[in-house]
Amino acid sequence: MQRETTWSIIISVFTLAIALWAGSYYLHSPKNQETENSQPQGEKEFLEFLSQKRNLPQKGEEVSLIVVGDISYSRGVERIVRKQNNINYPFLKIQDYLKNADLVFGNLETPITQGPEISDFEVIFRSNPGTEQALKQAEFSILSLANNHTPNFGEKGLKDTFNFLEDAGIKYVGAGQNEREAYQPVYIEKKGVKFAFLAYSDTDVVPTYYEASTNRVGTAFMQQDKMTKAVKEAKQEANFVIVSMHAGTEYSDKPNDSQINFAHAAIDAGADLVIGHHPHVVQTLEKYKGKYIFYSLGNFVFDQPQKQETKEGLAIKIYFSKDRINKIPFLPVVMENLAQPRIANGNEADRILQRLKFSVASQGVYFWNNSKNNFEKETRAVIYGTTSENSRIISKQELKDLDNDSIPENYNLESGKLAITENGKMIWQSPSDWWIDDFVLADSNNDGVLDINLSLWKSGSFGTSKPFWVKENDMSVKNHFFILGFVGGLIRQIWGSSNLAEPNCEFKIVDIDDDGRNELVVIEGDYSQKPKCEGNFVAIWRWNDWGFSNEWRSEKGNFSNLEIEKIDEKSYIIVDTF
Repeated sequence: MQRETTWSIIISVFTLAIALWAGSYYLHSPKNQETENSQPQGEKEFLEFLSQKRNLPQKGEEVSLIVVGDISYSRGVERIVRKQNNINYPFLKIQDYLKNADLVFGNLETPITQGPEISDFEVIFRSNPGTEQALKQAEFSILSLANNHTPNFGEKGLKDTFNFLEDAGIKYVGAGQNEREAYQPVYIEKKGVKFAFLAYSDTDVVPTYYEASTNRVGTAFMQQDKMTKAVKEAKQEANFVIVSMHAGTEYSDKPNDSQINFAHAAIDAGADLVIGHHPHVVQTLEKYKGKYIFYSLGNFVFDQPQKQETKEGLAIKIYFSKDRINKIPFLPVVMENLAQPRIANGNEADRILQRLKFSVASQGVYFWNNSKNNFEKETRAVIYGTTSENSRIISKQELKDLDNDSIPENYNLESGKLAITENGKMIWQSPSDWWIDDFVLADSNNDGVLDINLSLWKSGSFGTSKPFWVKENDMSVKNHFFILGFVGGLIRQIWGSSNLAEPNCEFKIVDIDDDGRNELVVIEGDYSQKPKCEGNFVAIWRWNDWGFSNEWRSEKGNFSNLEIEKIDEKSYIIVDTF
């Protein structure tokens, strides 16, 4: 599946290296405004390209939320953690995955408080202080406490849990010091997208005295009138309302009427997603009025060895734009040693997904196989909310101190223009005859220094004589890959390609084969669709001291939305395929 780099690219990159060595290629900056003189036909074509590019739809940054099932650090889990002498042991094989998201939500089914050890098969749970640090280390942002076990140690146990979670910087929902706190939504905003979380426990799985009241600590119960009011109010404040319900028949593979009625009522009130817990097994998935209901995600960390189904769970990752859910990929997991979830293998994953009773699509997943010394392909189940494509204008912003002056620079990409400011002062902006698709701050040439990596479009190649051209006098608008960096306090060009043979629709920079050196991972398109860039191949390029050479290329397909995920210290290339 490997394709050799064409001689024309090798020649162009080699000659570019000579030009850079000669010091003739610096970028625009306030103190350095050297620029190329474009020929009139090149200028005309670029202006036409610019007009077409600006008509493409906008694509803001997505916000991702990972949701997992039931979590308990009690009973057998506590003893395994103590034996391993590592409070983080349950999450060691899955924490990389959790760190891939902007937000992480789960159901904490145990109070965090001091007390006696809980023996096997007891149904009163308790976990030791320190559990909150493991949850923080695993990147949990918010936890539901509306269940039948968090109040097991009464008012003190709940208050201790609140305090430990607050000290760890983890939000909680579905419980509080009184009725108002327990039933109120918890708001979190990320990248300009605001979420409201609500959580409830069914009245038939908890004693009545677990409910919060005017002057009593407790949890929120599944009362439709209260939930409907809360959802409608939250919808006025947030882009998305997410409702968690702790309900259902334990170990049943189907939801009961209480689950179904409450979930439907939540969506009728305006909720955008309903997540279920409590049955300890994965239950069915329903699409109701265009919204998704996951009736039960099963166990995530829980010591229930009785059945295979109780050792299996489902993690979901939801991608949000400001006005819609774009997609939801699934990650089936299996618990080992009663306490440690890991990614399920092919057969295990198929068995878990079958419990959803729902038709799913597939993502492409590529990863490096050390034993075979090559990349392999798998698929991952996903449901798509909207049509996905590469050809959208990206807007994004990052803060990073690349010049090491202890003051982070602001990198802002908007409508094809990259502006870099520090303390509000402009220190560099892209030339007017460039269109920048995307930038990544990373060490692409493996010199130990973070660089500004650009995928850009411009008219013409470089130089005035034929050896410097892929095609002589080719002034057409083509895609280029440039590396910029701070040199002597100014932003300068460190390396740049000539016209690429195939345009880069998307790119990431990561050590994909775990050899200690970063690679350039791209989705490649073709110029026939310009100004769009539809992905035809996934490709790996490696820096070789004078430029990038192609190491691997996928089969031809229709690829978009390039991502890199790390799970259990292995990197995966994730792409949407249509």
